[in-house]
Amino acid sequence: MKYLIQVIGETFLSISDPVDHRHWFLSKEQHAYEFIFMNIFYLVVILIGINLNKKREHENQRKPKAITEKDYPSLLNKIVAIILAINVFLNLIYKCLRGWRVVFFMLQPCHIVSTIYCYCLLTNNYQFGRKVFKISIYYILVTIAALVAPDLADLTLPFECYNFFIQHYALLVAPFLLQVYRYNIEFELPYALISQGLFGIAHFFVFEIFSFISGTNINYMLFPPPLGEFSYLTQESYRVGIAFILFILALGIGRLVILIGSKIRSTLLIKNKSK
Repeated sequence: MKYLIQVIGETFLSISDPVDHRHWFLSKEQHAYEFIFMNIFYLVVILIGINLNKKREHENQRKPKAITEKDYPSLLNKIVAIILAINVFLNLIYKCLRGWRVVFFMLQPCHIVSTIYCYCLLTNNYQFGRKVFKISIYYILVTIAALVAPDLADLTLPFECYNFFIQHYALLVAPFLLQVYRYNIEFELPYALISQGLFGIAHFFVFEIFSFISGTNINYMLFPPPLGEFSYLTQESYRVGIAFILFILALGIGRLVILIGSKIRSTLLIKNKSK
């Protein structure tokens, strides 16, 4: 294990291109330990989720076929999808203007989730879109976190701050629109686990590697966010601590959003039937 840690640490060192003095806030050994153990943890979470989902599908095959859910086309869905698409395009332009390194910030969860929601809002492949939504709805926590503590320090170009808030409020609304007008989903632990497993691997594998290569702090994988009075959290284990807190919160908030969206959908259906 010691040799593996050393090899991974040296690999990270060799691919790194630091542009910030905080690039090595964590030692290369700490990065290596977390790279191994966190990716193993999230991979196990995904495998558990897949296994539970297979069991659930097998049990559902024995039950009578459920009534096919109806999709209720809404102009709001198209409007929000267009807003998100324009926003992603504008963000790409902003980042290109700042140089090739900054383009790597397009890997930030908000841009990826914006693209996912655009697909879910507009796709004609209802069944696949529904599965994608079952996984992505739990990422609403990232949107809430960004709105509660927005990091606007680098947003200096014209309209960039406005663009940030328009994007994140659209991301806040999108899951409810998807739940009300398209996919009437319920909380399913297998999909929740798969969701969090993918989210974790995206951070501790994809974002980690591209942060080293580009020198950019993609979703705070190199050094902590500006935590203000909470500076005691900026210890070597800040990523692990935040990861597990987000894991638990995402399941709870995701479940709450599903319940609220389902309630709104059923209320609208009752009103429509009474007309």
